[in-house]
Amino acid sequence: MSNGPIGTPLLKQLTPYHPIEPSHQKYVSVARFHGTQKLNLMRPTRLPANSRRYTHGDPVHLIDWRAYARNEQLVIREQNDEASCKVLLFIDLNESMDWPSSDEAKERGICSKQELSWRMTLNLAYQFFKWGDQVKVYAVKGGQAHSIRMRSQVDAAIVFEKLQGKDFTLDQADVLQARPLKSFREESGDLVYWISDGFQGVPDWLNPRSLVCWLQVLSSLEIDTKWLDPDSCYFEVQKQGQEFMGSALLQSENLHHAIQGWLHKITEEWLAKYTHHLVFTDMTPIHQYIFALEQPWLRGIRGRI
Repeated sequence: MSNGPIGTPLLKQLTPYHPIEPSHQKYVSVARFHGTQKLNLMRPTRLPANSRRYTHGDPVHLIDWRAYARNEQLVIREQNDEASCKVLLFIDLNESMDWPSSDEAKERGICSKQELSWRMTLNLAYQFFKWGDQVKVYAVKGGQAHSIRMRSQVDAAIVFEKLQGKDFTLDQADVLQARPLKSFREESGDLVYWISDGFQGVPDWLNPRSLVCWLQVLSSLEIDTKWLDPDSCYFEVQKQGQEFMGSALLQSENLHHAIQGWLHKITEEWLAKYTHHLVFTDMTPIHQYIFALEQPWLRGIRGRI
C-alpha cells in the first residue's frame, strides 16, 4: 500500500523536493519549521510592514508625527527584514534505526526507520536551503558525527538519489569529516533537529541553549501491534512471568502499553532538557508532517502523529 485509506501520500514517500509551502504567511516571534526569522528594524519608511503604539524607551525621532496629528496617538512604524538562520540537522544511524530489514519492509509495503529518517532529513535540508538558511547535516553513529557533503538544494537532491539507489546506506565517500559528539555541546544554532528513534536515550551533547526539536522516528510496526501473528506467540499458563519468544510478544496489548509508557517517559526526559518533541512513523500522512512542523514553537509543545 503506497497511500493512505483515501489516497493521502504517506511520509514513507517524502522526497527532498516534495512541495512544501507554509499554509500562512504570518511570522511569529520565534523560530518554527520555516527557519528564516523576521527582524524588527525600527526605521522610518514610506511602505512600512506594520506599525505599533509608542512605548516608553522607543527612540522619539522614529515617531510618526503625521499619524499623531490625525489621531493624537504616538505610533512607531517598522520595516521588517529577513535574516537567515543557522540550522543543524542530526540524523541517528545507530543499529536500531536499520529496522525493519529491507526485505521485510518491502514485503509489508513500508520502509525502515533509517530510510524514513533520511527522507525527513533531506527534505528539511532542501527546504531550508530553498529559503536561504545556513544548513549543516551530520550523520551520528558510534559517538561520532559525520558531516555530509551538502551546500545547496541540488546537493540535497543528489544525496537523496544516491542513497535511494543503495537502500539508504551511507558510504564513506558521502561524508566530509567526523567530529566527536561532545564537541557540539557549545555549538549553537538558531534551529537544531535531532532525528532518531530514541532507543539510545536522550543525548547529552546537544546545546540546550539552542531551539532543539526531536523528530522521533518510529516504525508503524512499533506503534501498531496488529501485525503480530498469534500462532507464533508463546503464552505461559501462569498469569505472572509471561515472556515472549523470538520476535513476537506474548500479548500485543502488553507491547502496546509498554511502548506508550516508554514514549511518555522518554518524552519527559527530553522536555526536561530541551524544547520540542514530535513523533512520526512511515504511515504518517505528509500533510500532517507539514502541519506539525510549521506551527509556532511554544515551550512544552509535544505532538503525537
